[in-house]
Amino acid sequence: KPVNEMLIATKAVSKGDFSVRVNDKCGNAEMRELLSSFNQMAEELDSIEIFRSDFINNFSHEFKTPIVSIRGFAKQLKNPNLPPEIREEYIDIIISESERLTNMSSNILLLSKLEAQQIINDRQIYSADEQIRSCILLLEKQWSAKNIDLDIDLQPVLYLGNSEIMSHVWINLLGNAIKFTPENGSLQIKLFYDDGNLVFSVKDSGIGMDKHQIEHIFDKFYQADSSHAGSGNGLGLALVQRIVNMCGGEIKVESEVGVGSKFTVILPNEVLPNEIAEYVR
Repeated sequence: KPVNEMLIATKAVSKGDFSVRVNDKCGNAEMRELLSSFNQMAEELDSIEIFRSDFINNFSHEFKTPIVSIRGFAKQLKNPNLPPEIREEYIDIIISESERLTNMSSNILLLSKLEAQQIINDRQIYSADEQIRSCILLLEKQWSAKNIDLDIDLQPVLYLGNSEIMSHVWINLLGNAIKFTPENGSLQIKLFYDDGNLVFSVKDSGIGMDKHQIEHIFDKFYQADSSHAGSGNGLGLALVQRIVNMCGGEIKVESEVGVGSKFTVILPNEVLPNEIAEYVR
């Protein structure tokens, strides 16, 4: 009986029904272990299928929104009686939404690529503090427009890693902090070497997050603040977490509603302290 039940369940799984389960309480010890393993496999497949469906639905929705917006404003531009200032506004919106689509495509492709590999290749020793300074300068337009006060403390740190991939970590964390910091707010950015680890943190004076938001902040397409939904795609932090995990590190979040948030990245650094000391000199 358990073998026949297993055969029926296996056929169901082969047809895409991952909700099927078998009675794993019958038969000898080996049979019970086999049936239990089958149930665990089916449960994992069911979870993956649910995740895949949710991912496709979210991805489709996130892509559809800017496309609909571009189409709508493009149609409006066909009106010959549009005032010049309104026409310019619509053109700016189309450009902005096009850039949003481009960023989303780039992020999802990179995230898919990184999820398919287990190690980061093409590592070399480089200056992490200089790279972070460059990222801050790249975002100057954003923090200058909001008159954000920057408190920057970047100690000299050499890091063994892939500089191109790591730039996504700094850009996303700094960009998020700027986005959620109000005008005339402040950012505290730190980098230092601690007991064999590179430690980077960015603390903002923004809106903060509650416990539920913190639990889901690294989920794909999740956006803690719906009022900022149009300015992001909910992929940045998922990408950051994947890169940090691949580097054998961890990312911590501290936040309080109405006070602000602090993200801390801790990465094991294979560059020896004496090499860093020599770099500083």
